[in-house]
Amino acid sequence: MLETTPPPTRPTRLRGLAPDGADTSGRRMLVGLADGTVPDPPAARTLTLPPATSWLPGLVVCETSFDEELTLTPGVVFGGWIACLVDHFAGLVMLSAIPDGTGFLTAGLSVDYHAPLVPGPVRIETVLISCSTRRAVAEVRFEQAGTRACTGTVEQIIHRTTGPQTERGTCATAN
Repeated sequence: MLETTPPPTRPTRLRGLAPDGADTSGRRMLVGLADGTVPDPPAARTLTLPPATSWLPGLVVCETSFDEELTLTPGVVFGGWIACLVDHFAGLVMLSAIPDGTGFLTAGLSVDYHAPLVPGPVRIETVLISCSTRRAVAEVRFEQAGTRACTGTVEQIIHRTTGPQTERGTCATAN
C-alpha cells in the first residue's frame, strides 16, 4: 500500500470509521486495485477511471494525466468527466474509511470549477471531511500546475449491509 502524509486539515476524529489499522474489505480492495490483483469494477473499466496512487484512511490521492481525448471544448477537459471523477474518488475515500458491514450511496454531488482543467498532469486529493454512522462528506480537490482548478463535494449515505447481499451491497460496489 502506497501512503502519503495527510494534509494538516485532515480531521483526526470522525465517527463511524474503521480504526486506522483495521483490515477491512474496502481497504483490501484499494490495495488490490493498486497492485492489480483485484479487477476494476465494470464502470471503472468502461469509463477508464484512474486509480488511487496513494491512500490513508480518510485520504486518497491520485497523480494522473488528462489526455486530449477528454476535451469537449478544445483544450479544456470536459466538466462532466470531472464530475464523474469527483464521484469516483469520493467512493474510493469511503472504501479507505468505513468498517465492514457498511455500504454507501451518493446522496449529493456538487462541483465548483475555479480554473479550466487542461490536458496534462493533475493531482486529485480526496479528504473525508465529516463522517457519522449515517452520513459522510468528502471533498475532492483537483490541482494542476500549482493551481486549485476544481473542488467537488460529495455527500454519502452510509447504510448497514446484511446477509447474502453483503458483498454486492458493500461500499466496494454500491457507489
